[in-house]
Amino acid sequence: MKRLLIVLLVLLLLGCTGSKEKEVVVKPMPFLKQAVVMKLDGHYKVVVFFELPTPCHKVRFTGMTVEGHTVTLDFEYTPPKPGEVCIQVVQKYTKSVDLGRLAKGRYTVLIRVNGSVAKILRFSVE
Repeated sequence: MKRLLIVLLVLLLLGCTGSKEKEVVVKPMPFLKQAVVMKLDGHYKVVVFFELPTPCHKVRFTGMTVEGHTVTLDFEYTPPKPGEVCIQVVQKYTKSVDLGRLAKGRYTVLIRVNGSVAKILRFSVE
């Protein structure tokens, strides 16, 4: 009986100390090839690389929002129109977004494509 109470107490305490970060579901996008955070001259940048199968596939950066230490970068992907004839050549799209100087702390970058999170980057500023 004493062991059961100890196990219940431990489980209760573990439940109370859970992560306060909001869980985000990641829906990978096959054309999003890489995303990196870089520090250049004290400024932080996020560089996002897309590789599209044709020039008829379009990606465009639609904006950035900052909420605390979470930065959200939004992109819009548009596939070719039905029946559209397009040359089959890889089309690269790169977007660099300046985050500026950041205060010390842990940061999260959410990269969203058409409203769905496609990639999460986490980094620390010392």
